[in-house]
Amino acid sequence: MEQELEQVIQLIQALYSPSTPPATQVQLQHQLQQVQSSPLAWSLPGPFLAHSADPSVRFFAASTLQLSIARQWETLPLEQHEALKQSLLGWLSTSAAEAYPAQGAERQGERVALRKLAGAVTSLSLRLALKEGDAEESGRWDHWLLEVMARVGGAGTSREAVLEVLSVVVEQVARAELVGNKRIAYMSTLSSSTPMIVSTLSSSLSAPSSPSRELNSALSCFTSFLLAGQFAHTELTTLYPLILPHLSNSETTIAACTAIEELIERSSGLSGAVGVTRFVGRQKTEELVVGWATSEWVQGVIRDAVEAEDADDDALAVMKLVCAITEHFISFLFSSTPTAAVAAGQPPPLNLSSPPTIALFHLILAITHFPGHTTESYNINEMTSGVWMALQEESSDVGLVSGDGEGREGRDGRVHEWEVIKAVFGALAEGLRRRAERPKKEVVKTWPKDVLDNFRIYRSTVLAETMLYSYYTLRESMLGGLVSLAESQMAQAHPDSDDAYEELEATLFTLHAVHEAVSLPCPLHLPTLFGPTVLGAIPRSQHILIRSTALRLVGAYAAWFATQPEACLAAVGFVVGGLEERELGSQAARALRGLCGANRKVLTGHVGSFVAVLGGLEGKVEDTELVKVLESVSSVVQALPEDQIVEPLLALANPIVSKLAHSVQAHGQLPTESRDLCLQQLNYLTACAKGLSDPEGDLIDLDASFDDTQQVKEISARVLSDPRIVEMRRALGEAVEGAARVWNSDAEVVQALAEYIRNSTSDAIPSPLALDSFSLLTLSTSALQASPSSVWLSIAGSLVARLSRDQSDHQLSEEDIARIGEPVRVGLESVLTTHGDLKAMEENPDTVQAFLVFCNSLVRYYPRIFIVLPSHLDAIITFAKRGLGMQERFSLKATIDLLIATVQQTRMASPSSTIFHSTLQPHGPSLLETLLHSIGGAVPRSHLAALSELLHAMIMRMPEEMRGGLKGLLAREGWPSAKASGEAKARFEKAVLSARTGKQCRQAVSDFAMVCRGLDGSAYGAASLAAFE
Repeated sequence: MEQELEQVIQLIQALYSPSTPPATQVQLQHQLQQVQSSPLAWSLPGPFLAHSADPSVRFFAASTLQLSIARQWETLPLEQHEALKQSLLGWLSTSAAEAYPAQGAERQGERVALRKLAGAVTSLSLRLALKEGDAEESGRWDHWLLEVMARVGGAGTSREAVLEVLSVVVEQVARAELVGNKRIAYMSTLSSSTPMIVSTLSSSLSAPSSPSRELNSALSCFTSFLLAGQFAHTELTTLYPLILPHLSNSETTIAACTAIEELIERSSGLSGAVGVTRFVGRQKTEELVVGWATSEWVQGVIRDAVEAEDADDDALAVMKLVCAITEHFISFLFSSTPTAAVAAGQPPPLNLSSPPTIALFHLILAITHFPGHTTESYNINEMTSGVWMALQEESSDVGLVSGDGEGREGRDGRVHEWEVIKAVFGALAEGLRRRAERPKKEVVKTWPKDVLDNFRIYRSTVLAETMLYSYYTLRESMLGGLVSLAESQMAQAHPDSDDAYEELEATLFTLHAVHEAVSLPCPLHLPTLFGPTVLGAIPRSQHILIRSTALRLVGAYAAWFATQPEACLAAVGFVVGGLEERELGSQAARALRGLCGANRKVLTGHVGSFVAVLGGLEGKVEDTELVKVLESVSSVVQALPEDQIVEPLLALANPIVSKLAHSVQAHGQLPTESRDLCLQQLNYLTACAKGLSDPEGDLIDLDASFDDTQQVKEISARVLSDPRIVEMRRALGEAVEGAARVWNSDAEVVQALAEYIRNSTSDAIPSPLALDSFSLLTLSTSALQASPSSVWLSIAGSLVARLSRDQSDHQLSEEDIARIGEPVRVGLESVLTTHGDLKAMEENPDTVQAFLVFCNSLVRYYPRIFIVLPSHLDAIITFAKRGLGMQERFSLKATIDLLIATVQQTRMASPSSTIFHSTLQPHGPSLLETLLHSIGGAVPRSHLAALSELLHAMIMRMPEEMRGGLKGLLAREGWPSAKASGEAKARFEKAVLSARTGKQCRQAVSDFAMVCRGLDGSAYGAASLAAFE
């Protein structure tokens, strides 16, 4: 035994030695973990803790003891429980005396061991405090925390030792996985120690001679008990006044601020801590505002940090608490106080005009506008987000909003309050606008990339979101002020300077930040913004930053231009000017797409100019940007009347079709170049198809008459029958078919083809760039024969759905069903013959998932196909049963969805229901077995809802088969899980067979799954159940 212990000590010392190589440390750690899980684990803590002075050995011993209690408790004989408790209390008190001696020096490194021992005591209490029966006979540890405090406090330790142990204990208690009655019973064992805990904290917090280290420990201990929900109003009434003096003590500021901040959060009721809700009410909050938050000391701390552009930990803690107090204070600021409270001699409540309130807003503004461009500075700026949201919402609720109309009726009699709110939000907006200004160019040049990225992120997130609160309050007056400022800044700018437009750029950025909240049309200010004095005066060369922001601004307000044709054309001209510049191409393309999408009818008269612009851009603009431009121009072409659409459409499409055909023809001579050309032209085709799609195609117009819909279809048919369009589509079909044949196994080309097909066939009205859906289905299933892939299967599935939109299953004749069945047969056999075994399925989960989705489309949209393909339906069900054994979540979900659809088809009013029932019936027993095995733990719990739906459908559709099969399967010993008792299985059987709704079956499946996984009654299992429901 001694030799084994010595070997373990050597392993521990080698692990923590600085000279041990990392690879060796990994091996040593593995060996020590094996020791901790071996029978030796109960034997080594005693000798190590009693004799070893090495802190790493003592830490390992304490850690091993805690793990053994938590994971190997059942291996410790019952008669040794009391001895272990007494030994552990002895080791804990000895460690506490060495880590926190009342006199003399502490043992180095002992504190980490003490924390582990405190954790071990807590783990032991979880085992012993919940024993049933008489306390003396069963060894139940009822007053364990009192005993722990007494042993530690009586071991010659300082008070700090007791506080440290209490902190660790309550943190461990808060993390304990206990639910229901077990949690109530365990927490009741702590109640007897509450007076002693409060007394200990009070002694430390109130003693004038308490060292700062003890004070900080007491404050941290208070916070830990508060977070664990162990303090109610009674305890807080005693402790709260004792904490307040430590807020302004530089040695305890951080811990005290943290304690009060947590208390305020729980008082708000947002944290769910019911026991302390409303403890920090209006009176206490106002006392914090007047007595601390607006004191000279706090103002000095924040002022010094702002001047230094740097905040230490103390200043950060102060700022966070000021923000928490302010946000909490705002919840009372606009509510009236009962007159009885004022009559009782209390000071009148603070209001918006009170000097402390004004001083508090000044502090919040200083934090919001905290200077500097470091990550820490931006984090400080973000602290106040909740304050501004609360102030905006509360003031809006009482009518303190700019303008007239609904929701502003509360303004009467509150003119002075409105002036305060207007001034506060005005100062906020102006400070944020200045904060948005980029520093001088020579400064920005010195910034590393991460600093520049952080500035951009801060502007577009924290700053922009906070700016919206100002706009929601000030509205049109703020918009008008910004536009006037922009006009003034433009007039004063000096184009020759590198930094000529930095202030204007910040103003335009601010206007962009609030664009989502601006109600359109807004005729008062936007004509000036997008007129000749601002947008029209921005340089058309150099000055990339201001032009980029202006492009974003144009795109953001694109919808406004619909009523301003002249301004729209001017904006288009400005945008087109940026397309050929590399730094601006992306922004310009996005802006053009926004303008074209929102102003199709305005721009239809200029479509020829657009097409001419396109001809000059190819080769000068990145493909990714040209794609956006093509989509934009196509969206304008889509809005053209019938008699004007053909020529512009052909001008867009013919060059693309011609180059796509050329890429196919040249692939033998120039394989790489022709492939790249093919990809490029397919992307162009996709962009055109997107632009030509109906912008309202996804909306269902309930007011549209049949005649209107029919008229649209007739116009489309006439366009498609135009000889020039017919010829273009013929050439397009040949080019697409050629690309699919030549590059059928090239993943990138196939994906590009899929995107084109998906976008060109998505509209209810056929697109001029769309090919016949049946021909494309034949093409895709033929490609599957040569190269089965998830992309081709995805294409085939979407085409089946597209065909069903034209003609549903019951509308098709038997000949039509047979005709569609042929390419379907080819596609099914291509996958079933190559991916039919479980190994191939596991190696190709993406293909399996796409195939299952394709099969699901067939079952849903064209079930009659399986009248002509009955053997294929049988093969699909067999394939799906194997799919239940896969762990890949997308494949598993697709499998369950397919099986549900298949089972549901057995009762559909369709000629195919008979074939589905007769094919599915022989699979019933094996499918039920696989399903129960999955519920019992073979698949992730995230799929339980879908599994329960499948089980319920099978029981409802095949009741007799399922009833007998369920009884026989659950009768197996130890199946589907050894953790499920016979009683649990009988309860599950009864519940699912009697379930009349999906919800009832889902609850039964969920309960049984928790039992099978050993999670029944645990906090983790309860959380899982909540998520499942």
